Amino acid sequence: MELLAPAGNISALKAAVYNGADAVYLGLDMFNARAKAENFTIENIKEHIDFCHLYGVKVYIAFNTCIKQNELISLKKYVQAAAEAGADAFIVTDVGALGIFRESGVPLHASTQMGIHNYEGALIAKKLGYTRVVLARECTEEDIRQVKKAGLEVEVFVHGALCVSFSGGCLMSSFMSGDSGNRGRCNQPCRLKYSCNGRSGYLLSAADLNMSDRIETLRRAGADSLKAEGRLKTEYYCGEVVSAYRAMIDGKPRGDENSRLLRAFNRGGFTKGYGIDDTDKLISAKIQNNRGEESGEVKACGRGYIDVAASKDISVGDGLKIVRGGEEICGFTAEKMEKKGGVLRISCKSAGIKTGDKVYVTFDKSRAEEVLAVKKSIPVDFTLTAKAGEEPELTARANGESAIVRGEKCERAKSDGRAAAERVLYKSQGEFTTKTAVIDMGDAFIPASVLNGMRKEVLDLLKQKLLNKYNKERLVRISSYTPAEWEGGCFDASSNKGYVISSLPEGLKEAKKYGYNAILQITDYKSKELESIMKNDVFNNTFGNYLAIPLILRSPDMKVMRAFLDKYADKFEGFYCENFGAIQLALEYGKKIVGGIGLNIYNNNCINFLPLNDYTASVELTEKELLCMQKPVVYAYGRVRLMTLTHCPVKLNFGGDCARCRYKGDLEYRDRFGAYPVSRCRVAFCYFALRNVALTDITCKTKPSAFGGKILLDMVNCSMEDIARTLARYKNGGASESGVTSGHLFRGVK
Repeated sequence: MELLAPAGNISALKAAVYNGADAVYLGLDMFNARAKAENFTIENIKEHIDFCHLYGVKVYIAFNTCIKQNELISLKKYVQAAAEAGADAFIVTDVGALGIFRESGVPLHASTQMGIHNYEGALIAKKLGYTRVVLARECTEEDIRQVKKAGLEVEVFVHGALCVSFSGGCLMSSFMSGDSGNRGRCNQPCRLKYSCNGRSGYLLSAADLNMSDRIETLRRAGADSLKAEGRLKTEYYCGEVVSAYRAMIDGKPRGDENSRLLRAFNRGGFTKGYGIDDTDKLISAKIQNNRGEESGEVKACGRGYIDVAASKDISVGDGLKIVRGGEEICGFTAEKMEKKGGVLRISCKSAGIKTGDKVYVTFDKSRAEEVLAVKKSIPVDFTLTAKAGEEPELTARANGESAIVRGEKCERAKSDGRAAAERVLYKSQGEFTTKTAVIDMGDAFIPASVLNGMRKEVLDLLKQKLLNKYNKERLVRISSYTPAEWEGGCFDASSNKGYVISSLPEGLKEAKKYGYNAILQITDYKSKELESIMKNDVFNNTFGNYLAIPLILRSPDMKVMRAFLDKYADKFEGFYCENFGAIQLALEYGKKIVGGIGLNIYNNNCINFLPLNDYTASVELTEKELLCMQKPVVYAYGRVRLMTLTHCPVKLNFGGDCARCRYKGDLEYRDRFGAYPVSRCRVAFCYFALRNVALTDITCKTKPSAFGGKILLDMVNCSMEDIARTLARYKNGGASESGVTSGHLFRGVK
């Protein structure tokens, strides 16, 4: 089982390698989902890949952003450079760039941004040539087992920050500021305060993931790689997380791993993740940043100091946080302290701190120093032979490889030069450390400068041999790909129809009356009214009827979905698909496929690699960018889904449990911008769509005819009156309502 570590910079990379990572993942200065990390460049990436390979550590390069049409040429340059530098794999999001990635021959890992979370989705990824799936963080143990059946490697997140929105499906940062998570620039609005039902707090801030006690469970489920998040974290964090998980994977824990992980970083405590913990453990509503480890209690406060009864080690240089009732009061670095009886007297600005407050350690200075002091080196055995009047020979051996160099003819020694030679050969050089040095100099004299040069030369040769050995034995390249059976031939270039999404059969009728294709979005697959909905006469003729497949279908959901399709699939001409798993269902049931906004289609090339009869372009593209694409469907009207939540906001804000569900359809979150409506979709599990404050209506800036009538009107939460009025206005050219937005149509994203 592989331990995969984050590396946002050179220091973090070395900390991960030295502390026991099997592989690291990193990004270049473009096209990766952590644009705000220091990252690496195409000029220096080979140097750092070579460093990792010398220690047998793989390097996966993240190209996990959506790529615009005009960026594909630049992408190709980056991909070629990374391939030539020796990357072991590419973590890829944008299907439209598959042609470029395939040409490189580097194995491809399907990024978590693709939201693959079921066996069906993994099948599509496999057909496209991916060798590994980085599963959505929402996957359960059963999902892992099912995905493994597709015959791909399975990578699972086990530690670090969790997105509160379903993987790859968050537009919150994008619509708030133009900083798109799909472009690696998320500014984390989920970590801000929101209010709901009279409650205020960090209601969308997920706690950090910690699955260190579930490693054997994941191993049995079929996980091939355990991945830690953290390319924006410190080298101490990266080294500590790797050290702790290395011990747990190898079955050699020290017993203090959880304490060390808490001190390295945790946001509001740890959770075991979406498939295990309930909402109260998933969301850290009171603290949205590092909480650390509870290590003591304030027993007294004085001017400029506090007395703390310590339950865990607290030392000078540690970062401390004062917490009361679960909420942060203040934080500071312990720069001065002394023992006073049974307490620690810590110098600080004590105003606002009270007796009984809890003291948390958020940074462990001594442990950080210990982690960063860990170094690895490659042990080398030297053999030096020399005789006066002959060329000296220096051999270096390591890891089954050897290299030999010769120097200039030696002069006769006036004294024994063995001690001087040992000093030269036992010096450290880069990644190498001398293990043994066998010296046979006889009567020869070798100047130190000459021997230093020989040592450098032979180690450079040895290094290259070790890298060549890695490339020969471990570096995988794929010479050719077998195209999926659909590649290059599904898109209907003649299509000029738009689409309307509604959960009301009468709304679908109204849409078809105005010449639109009608997409049914079922909001509750357990509803007693479902059968009567499907008996509506709008389904008597399948022409123009589409079914919106839910964005998320975990294993129990998929069983419910298949049962529904077995009974009602013949009532639909096609499916509206926002995920690879939905596409596989459409292929199985022989339906036309309309790609939805969840596929994040950014460029024309996507229609060459996916079996789409029609497609909806990303809602993050501008009018100019959309007009450069091949007849896309444009999101024209509706409240854009900013997030899909897999925890229960009803439990969080209203209490209760599933047996006494308090969802009444009027849930909303609020901040300074206004109200975000939250609506539920229930399959086997419940999922909640958080929608934009403002209604998107492109008629406030342009005419629907600008896109040839190929528009999408999202009316899932609209009444029949709203549907009829809007459809009439779009046909007759009436003015839009006030307070609407054109979305990214004229501003775009960064």
